[in-house]
Amino acid sequence: MEKALTSPQARGWRLGTSVLDPDRAPNQDVGGRNLFLLSLSDRETDSSSHHAAFRSCMQKYLFNSATTDRQGDEIARRLLTKLAADYTEMPHGTGGAFFTDVKRGWMGFLVRYLHYVIFGINPDDKESIELLTELHYTRQSPLHYFAVIGSLLESLNLFGHGNLSTLIERAATIYENSPALANFEESSENNGMTKRELAKLMTSIMGIAGLQGPLHLGYTAMGYHPLPAYKGQQTAEINPTDFWDQLDLDDRQSIELFLLECARLWAPVSATHRVATEPFTATVAGKERTFPAGTKVLIPLSLGLLDESFWGSTVYEFNAKRENLCPFHMGFHSVGDRSAGRICPGKDIALKMLVDVVSTVGKVRRSSEPNL
Repeated sequence: MEKALTSPQARGWRLGTSVLDPDRAPNQDVGGRNLFLLSLSDRETDSSSHHAAFRSCMQKYLFNSATTDRQGDEIARRLLTKLAADYTEMPHGTGGAFFTDVKRGWMGFLVRYLHYVIFGINPDDKESIELLTELHYTRQSPLHYFAVIGSLLESLNLFGHGNLSTLIERAATIYENSPALANFEESSENNGMTKRELAKLMTSIMGIAGLQGPLHLGYTAMGYHPLPAYKGQQTAEINPTDFWDQLDLDDRQSIELFLLECARLWAPVSATHRVATEPFTATVAGKERTFPAGTKVLIPLSLGLLDESFWGSTVYEFNAKRENLCPFHMGFHSVGDRSAGRICPGKDIALKMLVDVVSTVGKVRRSSEPNL
């Protein structure tokens, strides 16, 4: 597992175990070239490297010092304060509206906060926020990219997917006109990626990753649902909020470790994949088998995070102080901070945001529920 995550990867059209539809990929859906980072290999068969070039372009304009500045400014703090107020005003127990209302609470916060921090989009721009919420949450945009499911939803116009392609283009225009891309310049270093191409790529990245990973980790940390009932284990009886209530809410490192332990016991991203570039031999059911080049190989992140041979006999217990939690965590398509260039580009943003959320909401939780 460690080698797979820290070595160059060849990729195919899969998202974990699910098959993707290339014709629905960003930009290919309008007859353009493939931009989809999750399906681009580190080195293509023609020796090109679009993945590195396109990722570099994305990081240059969307994950930079301006992003960091926005995350620490007054607007971001105001959104956190509003989230805390929503927590006190809305049901926030298991299955509560705080977690499920797309306009307020956790989901409403994520749409406004992440689009402000990453793109500089005004969180008070009602029209833009409503469209982005509609696309990514109400209509469940990630389903659009799956093979069979995407076309079926479109043909039957289920979940509003009949005209989802139009909504995606409108979202791309919002991204294209955002402050973060105002000074965009095409460059050969980025393989000539255009502003529209980057905007279109981000419609898929935000829907599939940006607004999903943090959503589910927040669900776990703040008690929207119990941990999975792993076979033969008592994990479903663990309540992460019990550990939240014991945290020093001004100790950012302790909060981050709490979040990493939540993500270890229930990984927001359970698996990824690579494509073998040469034949290899593996032991399956006690027998050695040789597989050809081109074989799709699953990288089960969740199994690595629950491997008793590494994490020890307490692997199914909650312990945010466990040894090697930070340097060997695999929840961001990396081993700690080690990768071969495919670590989640939004890792730092997501963790800082979630630490701020757990601290800010935790304080109003304690003040409004004095028995904690």
